[in-house]
Amino acid sequence: MDIVVIGTGGLAREFYAFFSKKVKIVGFSSTNISEFEEFSLQGKFFGAEISPESVGTKYAALAIGNPHKKRIVSEELKRLGFVFPNLVHSSVITATNINDINSEGVIISPNCVIGSNVVFANHVYINFMCGIGHDVNFDNFVQVNPGAQIGGTVSIGEGVLIGSGSTVRHGLKVKKSSTVGSGSVVLSSVREAITVIGNPAKRLKIPNFDN
Repeated sequence: MDIVVIGTGGLAREFYAFFSKKVKIVGFSSTNISEFEEFSLQGKFFGAEISPESVGTKYAALAIGNPHKKRIVSEELKRLGFVFPNLVHSSVITATNINDINSEGVIISPNCVIGSNVVFANHVYINFMCGIGHDVNFDNFVQVNPGAQIGGTVSIGEGVLIGSGSTVRHGLKVKKSSTVGSGSVVLSSVREAITVIGNPAKRLKIPNFDN
């Protein structure tokens, strides 16, 4: 499968390192050619204005860490005719048959362990060395960063970002557009569109500098 990677940041470079033996990466699409050149990424640099015809494939992988930006980009690329395959690294241990999921753009990086009956919606990105318990439900555009541990029967809302090394206790809800800071221990459900951080995780209050 020929595939174009959307992004040139750290997540895109990790994707290349992890999946370049599974798929043929024809190049990268972003607005940042200096980043592409600095890290000597392989393949062509296509810029941000692309189509399946211009890159030579209809398959794309979204390596964009920000869930909101990922949603915007995915909608535009889908309108242009791109398709987003599900990609699971060969080292992943899973009790869920990910090949049968009815979704697109799910990416699961090396050394993750996935429990039984896990539900993945569209464009869920699980980075390396994560543990996902049984019966976890991921909504669209969720980003789970390295080393996160999510207990069983957790519900993760649309556009949630779970930070590196964080832990979410069994049975909780992390609601839409929220962020769990790196290293946090979440012991109670997280409301919509807030950031929590710490152990135990508490809401991060943004200072008001207008006064």
